[in-house]
Amino acid sequence: MTDLTQRAQALQPLLRLAAAGIEQTRRLSPAVLTALHALQAFNLQVSQDYGGPAADPITHLRVIETLSQGDASSGWCAMVGSESSACINAFLEPETVREMLVETPHAVAALTVVGGGRAVECDGGLLVSGHWRFASGCRHATWLGGLCAVYAGDTPRLRENGAPLMRLIFAPANLAELLDTWHTSGLQGTASDDFTLKEVFVPHARAVDLFGAPRDPALVWRLPISLRFAMSKAAATCGIARGAMDALLPLLDRVPFAGRQAAREEPRVQMMLAQAEAAIEGGRAYLYQNVQQAWDAVQHGNVLDVAAVACVRLAIVFAAKRALEAVGLLQEIGGTAAVFEPALDRAVRDLNVARHHLQLQAHVVEDVGRVLLGIAPRNPMF
Repeated sequence: MTDLTQRAQALQPLLRLAAAGIEQTRRLSPAVLTALHALQAFNLQVSQDYGGPAADPITHLRVIETLSQGDASSGWCAMVGSESSACINAFLEPETVREMLVETPHAVAALTVVGGGRAVECDGGLLVSGHWRFASGCRHATWLGGLCAVYAGDTPRLRENGAPLMRLIFAPANLAELLDTWHTSGLQGTASDDFTLKEVFVPHARAVDLFGAPRDPALVWRLPISLRFAMSKAAATCGIARGAMDALLPLLDRVPFAGRQAAREEPRVQMMLAQAEAAIEGGRAYLYQNVQQAWDAVQHGNVLDVAAVACVRLAIVFAAKRALEAVGLLQEIGGTAAVFEPALDRAVRDLNVARHHLQLQAHVVEDVGRVLLGIAPRNPMF
């Protein structure tokens, strides 16, 4: 276990204690934010050149999984922040990275590619207006990122293949209007609200071409950025499922309604608990195995082909589905007690929201099947 993972594990009591308040207020608490900043949880993958811990992909997943086990909203916000700062580190020039992540106190970036904006070319940069959705962590962010179509006046700019020219722009969060739109059954503390920008100037230095090559030469950035974003979602679901198991186990000392002995003595409970354990660990092992294989390939100087990416993509969706299967079993074991145990009930609702993320949907599996058949995936950022 790495030092980062151990430190994340040490935060679990704080996260569990704060979880109910986080859900009620729909915000991470000041104490949790302070602890996450101390861990550098929002900048886990930032290189040491900028004072970051430079977590490798496996360590990053373990930290996100561990935090999510303590509190799903805290883990999810750390995940989005750490992936957003990784994008900044990988694609922007060093002086811009320093401005955004080093010189800005308690820097947190939160990007989303859902929604869209119009970025009109102007002297030195882009004039950006737009509306974006699902900006997890926007309420404690210093930088907000959104995907934009680039225009020259009223004319859309195109790539050589005729596709629209897109840029991921980052603007100061205090220039955005945050809209209170995140009213869900789970992950409430992520405050994954909408935000808008209205004619905000963004210099070219803070505009990312996600289809371009990373500027930072470090090997870690050779893993496709879209794949990195997907991997961490699966790690979060594994952590949430493990948190549900943690919440259930103390309930098994109770005698069920109309029962004669503690639930833990019932063969049915023992069998279903083992099945839930296998589901969590089976999905988790498949995820870490395939991510490790991809990371090993990159470290040996290989470029991941679409087949290698498909292997990781399939493991990502599989891990999330197995986590969901495990939590369903845990609910059944808990029976009525599962409804009245806040931590277990919250984990169920958190996972039910997390499972609907774009990166965990059936269309990903469809694209994996296309690759297995030698057909190109439909998603251009597969």
